[in-house]
Amino acid sequence: MYEDSLSNDLQEIITQAIEDIKKEQGDSFDLEHLNLAELGRRTGLSRGKLRTIQENGFVVKPHGRTGTHSVTTVLSGYTGVVDEFLRKGVSNSEVIFPKLRDNGYKGSKSTLKTYIAQHKDLMPAKRQLIAPQGNRGRRYTTDPGESYQMDWGFVHVDTAEAMASELPALR
Repeated sequence: MYEDSLSNDLQEIITQAIEDIKKEQGDSFDLEHLNLAELGRRTGLSRGKLRTIQENGFVVKPHGRTGTHSVTTVLSGYTGVVDEFLRKGVSNSEVIFPKLRDNGYKGSKSTLKTYIAQHKDLMPAKRQLIAPQGNRGRRYTTDPGESYQMDWGFVHVDTAEAMASELPALR
């Protein structure tokens, strides 16, 4: 069957199903008298859709209005308001929708969501809240004698600076 194919292209599915039927029927196969019910079971398409495809010589053609959009929509008069919200960085339809309703918008929220998704380019770029901090993997280094480690007990340090600082305390 056509399930072995990794593609889900409709033309390939129909071609594969016709080839399978042709192998099963052998010499008695006739494309003009192909059983559309059997082809429908193998492809998952309705007989009405298969009749249309059969009229085109089993060549799948795209829908005639594919890619066309209406010039005016329910949202047409309100795109300026939505665009202004998007330019301010507001893309939440829950915030914009009540404002449009107040202006007289009669359409649905899903129409608004579709418009917002298609016009995300109007949104300003996200700002960085903090400046980059650079590499955090640098080690803290000191020169010899510049620092020392203290313990909880009493410590006697034999450096010249430490001796000078202790002298006034001893007097």
